[in-house]
Amino acid sequence: MNSNIIGLLISFPFLALVIAVGIFLKHRFSITSESMRKFVHIGVSNWWFIEVNFFTTLAYALVGPIFFIITNSLFTFLGWGKALGMDDRKRNYGLIYFPITLLILVVMQYQGIVSSLACSIAVLIMGYGDGLAALIGAKWGKKKLPIRFAKKSYLGTLVMAGVSFIITFIGLASYSTLGMTSIVGISLLIGLVSALVEAVTPLALDNITVPLLAVFLLEVFL
Repeated sequence: MNSNIIGLLISFPFLALVIAVGIFLKHRFSITSESMRKFVHIGVSNWWFIEVNFFTTLAYALVGPIFFIITNSLFTFLGWGKALGMDDRKRNYGLIYFPITLLILVVMQYQGIVSSLACSIAVLIMGYGDGLAALIGAKWGKKKLPIRFAKKSYLGTLVMAGVSFIITFIGLASYSTLGMTSIVGISLLIGLVSALVEAVTPLALDNITVPLLAVFLLEVFL
């Protein structure tokens, strides 16, 4: 069977599974709406592994992000998210912005503007970095950054920097030909910049600004 068809057949059940597990966690363990939102956020970022392993043409690769955008928009604008306890429309916007970024990265990847490695690192930074920063920061981050509109904690920002560093380091060490000194330096830069941009970007737009800035910075060094 064509690998693109296999990718599609995996993508749709994958998204359904992520949402279903999020619903289960909320109802079974009474996690907060924000925790559920971030679980879905982290889960969706793993779709990129399907993208790089199964899709070989742009048209097929765009189906997933477009479907994510439509589904998340329905949850947000038609109020479907209320049934899941996700009734904060402004916060739910981030669930739309992230697949928009996935779509942009897919297009740039297939047009040869940026490399698959840079895109992969950027997506995982946004998925795991932002997701874990929000979850850990909300639970244990007592001291907030002096930024009124962001309401981010020092701990959350530190987690964002650390996770971004680890993801970048693993990606570059595994799939680039750069020397170790360069890998550590680039990983530190990406980690710090990602954390700073995530902290100062309002209105959940960090789902766009962080991965796009990360991918372009990575392209400078790759």
